[in-house]
Amino acid sequence: MNPWARAIKRVLSQPAFVVTVLLLAVSALTLNGAVGFLKLHFKKLPCPLRVAMIKDAFPAKMGDWVQVSQDQPIDAETEQILGTSQYVFRDYADSSLVGSDEIEAMKKATPQQYEALRSQIQERQPQAIITAAVTYYTGLVDTVAHIPERCYVADGYNVTHSEEKDANLHGADGWQRNIPYRFLTFDDQVATRRVSRNVGYLFNVNGVYDADSFGVRGRLQDLRERYGYYAKVELMTQAPAAMSQNPDVAKNSAQAMEKFLTAALPELEKALPDWKALHSAVPSSGK
Repeated sequence: MNPWARAIKRVLSQPAFVVTVLLLAVSALTLNGAVGFLKLHFKKLPCPLRVAMIKDAFPAKMGDWVQVSQDQPIDAETEQILGTSQYVFRDYADSSLVGSDEIEAMKKATPQQYEALRSQIQERQPQAIITAAVTYYTGLVDTVAHIPERCYVADGYNVTHSEEKDANLHGADGWQRNIPYRFLTFDDQVATRRVSRNVGYLFNVNGVYDADSFGVRGRLQDLRERYGYYAKVELMTQAPAAMSQNPDVAKNSAQAMEKFLTAALPELEKALPDWKALHSAVPSSGK
């Protein structure tokens, strides 16, 4: 008898093995049937932005806020760690607090001159300049790796204050949103830097705003959803460490962030996927 035939006969003569194989086959068929019947989705389809790049969503001037930094690409290694090529990192100055001469000087400055000018303004009014970071993720995402509580602590900062805020924002053309966001204060533990930072962040995940990374993860892992995306908006103001004990610094920073969000979020929403349209679209065959 052929060796393969003998081996197969020997295996099939073992009832436990045969039962196990049959159970696995039935389980696989049952699982596939249940997934199809319940319309469960273990993989998320990507949701393209309505702009080519997320940075295109934000104009150089939004209300009182004027872009003063130059957009710079990040290196390939950092982009790989970030996990997306859709990002924008940009400084905006509040033109109601910063004079036009200073704004123009910052726009034309060399990197060294820019840092000096920014520091001078922040020493005077920390809330006058906001560093904005927006990143966009879609498709096979099920976790939120980059949040300030991890990244800033890893960079030598301590969290000295953390709270979730609710901002009732009213913008132009009747735009209105109640936005939750996380607000934190970080004190620098590196002696050569000695700065304090106030940071606010939030997410737009599947058409909904959320301030909790676990809430974002929960929405992305909803098996009933075919699609999945989130955009993270992170804002930061910086002040000398000597000002960190002044409660007005955090208060003014939070107010500045809410003012910035009022101008920036309508622009973001224009660029994000149309969540309602995605759900009304007829799925193509084979997906």
